[in-house]
Amino acid sequence: MLTLLSVGAQAAPSTPFRIETRYLDQTLTAAQQAIVQRATQRVAALIRSPFVPVAVDSPANACDAGLPKLKEQVAHLILFVKVKDLGEDLYADATPCELHDDTYLPIYAELELNSNGLGDLPDEDLTDTIIHETLHALGVGTLWTPDERISVSGDSDGKSFIRKAGGQVVYTGPRAVAAYQKLGGHGTAIPLDPDAGHWAGKTVCSEILSGDAGDFTGLVNPISPITLAALEDLGYTVNLAAADRYMLPIKGCDVQSAQVDTSRTASTDQVFYANCAAVRAAGLAPLKHGQPGYRRALDGDGDGLACE
Repeated sequence: MLTLLSVGAQAAPSTPFRIETRYLDQTLTAAQQAIVQRATQRVAALIRSPFVPVAVDSPANACDAGLPKLKEQVAHLILFVKVKDLGEDLYADATPCELHDDTYLPIYAELELNSNGLGDLPDEDLTDTIIHETLHALGVGTLWTPDERISVSGDSDGKSFIRKAGGQVVYTGPRAVAAYQKLGGHGTAIPLDPDAGHWAGKTVCSEILSGDAGDFTGLVNPISPITLAALEDLGYTVNLAAADRYMLPIKGCDVQSAQVDTSRTASTDQVFYANCAAVRAAGLAPLKHGQPGYRRALDGDGDGLACE
């Protein structure tokens, strides 16, 4: 458990929001680390609320095995990054570690990348993965229930952003629900995946926090106004102009559902498809091994096509 250190009678002044990455091993190449930096900077640019510095004294392994002792004045959100074998079905994982009192927003967090298949990830897929997991590190999908919202002093604000409705887990945060409705979504809540930490894939299709994000190949999925508003629900002040252009699917995920705003990415206008069947239906060829977007987990029969 993190221990607060005395910082004097006056609170430390807040500073602009920044994500400070700290690598716990030398596994990532310089090129991969550069992708991590760009992706975390993209997420940090979503936030306009300042980070309030806090002096902490956290023993080694306090949040997870392998994390170092942390005894310092933390001036920015610290994101510890490490590479480990997470099995066959997981690209990465991230979680907040300790939360500020009062705001219940993260002080530091951990992001784990799967060593199994990491070398096969094209730049676009690694970028997509880091953005997705960094949003989890900020609390999207990971700070939605009271038992997750425990501050460094052991307090909880008791807030919950999810509930069950007719056997479906749904998200009820007012800002994100309003953004969902503005995009044409129906109802007073947003359907979630069964893990209660991602938007239901059939609802948002190719969106950065989609539960089916791993099925959308070769592209950096858009950060929709829904996900941006979910950050607001957590208590962040956000840059409303930072969301990507995005449309909710009208006739399912086999049709175009979103495009990344090229003013914030280096890529050209891109159409997002739910799976290889949708790619073929659009008259395009399935992805082959070595092409951007190919993932070993999507190549079920090992024929080199990310189509199974």
